[in-house]
Amino acid sequence: MLRFGFLFLAVLVFWFGFNAGSLLIDREPPEPADAIVVLAGNSPDRLSHALLLREQGYSGLIVVSNERVHTHGLDTTWHALYQAGLSAPDLPPSSVLLLDPPPENTMEEAEQAAEILSSRGLRSALLVTDAFHSRRSALLFRPIFASHGLSVRSTPVQPDALNLAHWWSTPLAARRTAEEWTKLAAYLLQGAYW
Repeated sequence: MLRFGFLFLAVLVFWFGFNAGSLLIDREPPEPADAIVVLAGNSPDRLSHALLLREQGYSGLIVVSNERVHTHGLDTTWHALYQAGLSAPDLPPSSVLLLDPPPENTMEEAEQAAEILSSRGLRSALLVTDAFHSRRSALLFRPIFASHGLSVRSTPVQPDALNLAHWWSTPLAARRTAEEWTKLAAYLLQGAYW
């Protein structure tokens, strides 16, 4: 019996290790919503994916953090780039809700987004982030949104740029996978998912 238990545990550990990257992805099919929430993180694909969802008619309103942008010698904010026509130039100002000051972490971002949406009488949102970040983000957003009477669907960037199904094949994918599982565990210990 003990041998069977060890064998079961070994198989479980192997299965988890093999699937650790894929298990980070929480992907739901998009449905029409009141807003699209784009998570901060200086990721080049998140806003593009949100704009595509907007073009496809899922929502006309985009919530974005006014995060600092540090790239190619540039030190500015997302909103400054937007106002200069360098970010989302075809997105009208009436379609943007700005989280400013920008949140410090995903949990704070969920709270700010929930407050800004509920204060406007909105009730649903699509959540856009990178695939590797989608499971933790959805786990954090769902209870916070529910406490404000809001629903949220996880619709991460496609395709998965890191190829999480083979997370061990590149150093970046391996690092992201290890970081996310560490953060998932830390938030679990804090009781953040309920």
